[in-house]
Amino acid sequence: MKTIKILCLMLAALMLGVCFVGCEGGQEETTTPEDTTAPEGTATPEQTTEEQTTEPEPEKPEELLAYDTYYLDTYMKPIWKGKYMYNETIMFVGMDDKASLLYTPDEILSVTSYDLKTVYEQGKDYDLVDGQLVLLEGTRIPVITFEEYYHETEIPGMPAQLVTKYDGKQYFTYWGEGVVMTQWQIAVTYTHSQTWEGFVPETSNQFAKLIAKLEAGQDATMIFYGDSITFGASSSGLSGTNPYAPSYTQLFTQYLAQKYGYTVKYVNTGLTGAAVPPAEDTVFGTNGTITYINPAVGGWTSADGFNKFDEYVKPFVEQYGCDFFLLAFGMNDAGNSPKNEQKAIKKISDKLYEIAPEAEMLLVATMIPNPEATNGWYGNQHRFENVFETLAADYVADGKSCAVAKMTTMSQRILENKRFRDHTGNNINHPNDFLSRIYAQVVYQTVIGY
Repeated sequence: MKTIKILCLMLAALMLGVCFVGCEGGQEETTTPEDTTAPEGTATPEQTTEEQTTEPEPEKPEELLAYDTYYLDTYMKPIWKGKYMYNETIMFVGMDDKASLLYTPDEILSVTSYDLKTVYEQGKDYDLVDGQLVLLEGTRIPVITFEEYYHETEIPGMPAQLVTKYDGKQYFTYWGEGVVMTQWQIAVTYTHSQTWEGFVPETSNQFAKLIAKLEAGQDATMIFYGDSITFGASSSGLSGTNPYAPSYTQLFTQYLAQKYGYTVKYVNTGLTGAAVPPAEDTVFGTNGTITYINPAVGGWTSADGFNKFDEYVKPFVEQYGCDFFLLAFGMNDAGNSPKNEQKAIKKISDKLYEIAPEAEMLLVATMIPNPEATNGWYGNQHRFENVFETLAADYVADGKSCAVAKMTTMSQRILENKRFRDHTGNNINHPNDFLSRIYAQVVYQTVIGY
């Protein structure tokens, strides 16, 4: 019986093997040979990698944006990108007959008054010579006389004096708010074929929570605390003059809101010395709301920022929360050593983190004040940026979110091509609309990137 079982099993195994062989053999015999002709436009294995590479799509030509008045997209186009420069400002003093721009122009598209209302003519008011804007005889372009700009005695009626050095001699120098400076400035729009050289702001990774909120359509609160630059001093919007461009903090916030389809809701703090924001919301969509709060005050030092924190910041954090906190002191701390300035900023930052530990903070290193000033306006401001970076790194190591917007380095880069009076709003320590735009661009690039 055992023998029969064994014979049966061996016979079954043998038959199974024959089936497998037969099946494989049958498949090979009945399968139609594969067509090796590639469809039209498809690379065959024999073709080289170079032959397989498809031609890249040509880059779309850069769009020329509108520039005859204030436009958010135009003002937020970064100066380090593209081939168009919009409404770059310059100013002529009596001994000037030409001025350099940030780039060497290929073609001048427009030269207007600072308020963009008066248009000047090439060949009549100015010309482009060896890459510079040159004034022509009989020009209508405003030129302040040497005698009005430089005084050997104090300027009557000035609330404070600016003293600068020119040609080895000290002069009491023209300055002022509102249109005092900008009435002498012109706006130049042009094309160029150069690549930006030097500093470009890096995008930080410290604002992931803010970005995630905006991407998810959640409401966010942004607080801006600092001195007169953050207040918005010298911006045409706050001065109530054309082209009514907003402060850099509003430019930044509105551009962020536009990207995510948000509405900006402005909180009027009612605080003494703080700017009054727009009365109406700025609406770019209904995906969410950014609450904008700006308790910055002109003339304040970092010590003032600390001493006034509980009155000017804390109540708003407690009421609205704080997702993003911009801290921008330093311009009025010319006499502070970098070490002491770092300590002063840290005292403010620590107070913020105590009440809003999840807040993401941006420290703004101030623009360079008038580097020709010799009576106290210009001091250690250019030395603060490095210690701010050290402070931010310490916070990050401690698990807090913090980064630095390097406006000091950017303003130094601009001064390599331009004179300070070309882009200041008061000739001492405020940006005009052009430099205020660059403030907003540097902040935007640092926080989220273009």
